[in-house]
Amino acid sequence: MKRQNLHFKSETPNLILNKISLTGAIFFAGIAGYSYFAFLPLFLNSKGFSAGEITFILTWMGVGMAIFSWFFGRLSDKTGYRKLFLIMGLFFQIIVFSLINLNNHIIFHCILNFFRGLILGMRMPSSNALFADIVEKSNEKKELDKISGKLEVSGIQLSLLSTTKSTGWATGVLLSSLTISLFGLDSLIFFLVFMTSISLLFAIPIKDVKNNNQKMTDKGIIEEVNIQKNVESENKNSKKRSKVKPLLFISVFFRQFGLIAFLQILSLILTNTGIPIGIAGIIIALNPIFQIVAMVAMGRLIDNPKITERIMMGFGFILSVLTLLCYAGGSLTGSIFIFIIGQICLGFSWGCIFTGGNKYIVNRAPMDRAFYTGIWITNLQVAKIISYQVFAFLWLIFSYTTVLPYAALIPLIGLILIFWL
Repeated sequence: MKRQNLHFKSETPNLILNKISLTGAIFFAGIAGYSYFAFLPLFLNSKGFSAGEITFILTWMGVGMAIFSWFFGRLSDKTGYRKLFLIMGLFFQIIVFSLINLNNHIIFHCILNFFRGLILGMRMPSSNALFADIVEKSNEKKELDKISGKLEVSGIQLSLLSTTKSTGWATGVLLSSLTISLFGLDSLIFFLVFMTSISLLFAIPIKDVKNNNQKMTDKGIIEEVNIQKNVESENKNSKKRSKVKPLLFISVFFRQFGLIAFLQILSLILTNTGIPIGIAGIIIALNPIFQIVAMVAMGRLIDNPKITERIMMGFGFILSVLTLLCYAGGSLTGSIFIFIIGQICLGFSWGCIFTGGNKYIVNRAPMDRAFYTGIWITNLQVAKIISYQVFAFLWLIFSYTTVLPYAALIPLIGLILIFWL
């Protein structure tokens, strides 16, 4: 056991380096990703595309993610090569960003966004699962002497991942808007390539830890393998009762379906009520900013035994309803204050739902966490695609202000369903 503990201590710096490298890669990938979402419509509009054409182009990214997220998640689980899919995703993302200016035909941009979705489906499930693997490995070392068999990834640990993403999103909006203001819209392409390249550099030192136990040969390490097998056997015995229920994805589908279309046109909703563009931008930026606060707070709160994943996600659905009601109230009154309350509710709603859902997946499906994360991403993209089509049709008949109060009822379906989880 003494030799084994010495081995654990020698391996600890590698886990720390892994965590630093991965969070750095996720942070800079988030900067590039959110900048792409925020300003690609403006970039395409400057190239002569209409609002309808831009919406059609962006839909194909969701299609790519919906088709390939679960597929690459399954491959990542089966092979254990999380880093490979992360590296490949970042490398091909640089190529896609570099090609944006190559052609100005709508079909070209549809194909490019489809491959962008494919790449995100390759990268996101693997990076999420890799982070959980690293944290779980660190927990194994702390709990090894206890051999409890319950090596749960805590909400506080998971909040580091979600907070890193949200911080990258907020930073991306601010940095890319500053870059565009100084150098023009064409500088967006260089900004996206540059930030993704930094993310790739951070990802290179990362090491996979999922299959490490199979590669050890030292006698002291073999002891670790035997102990780990005992832990894994207990985990396998509990796996039947730990399956991820489809109800998780169905409930979140209704939240995303009811909300996402209105988030896409939030800038239009704000400006149509007479709010200046500058102030509208600040209000929109409140969402990722409050997500940062929510991810930290919810990560700590969910480790309380009295706060289950189901309860936390339930709060998220309630806050999603309040978000849409605030949008409706702000549209009718033109009140900036009501919109701000809505954005605070929005940030905390996703903080609750993501933290609860992520912890549920990570700890109940330790051997399939990338696959279920891929299913989670696919579910969100399918909800987004359907939402765009349904509400676009409704907006042709009714105004969005008429539809908003009824849309607020849709997340309530998810609230009801989540209590059977």
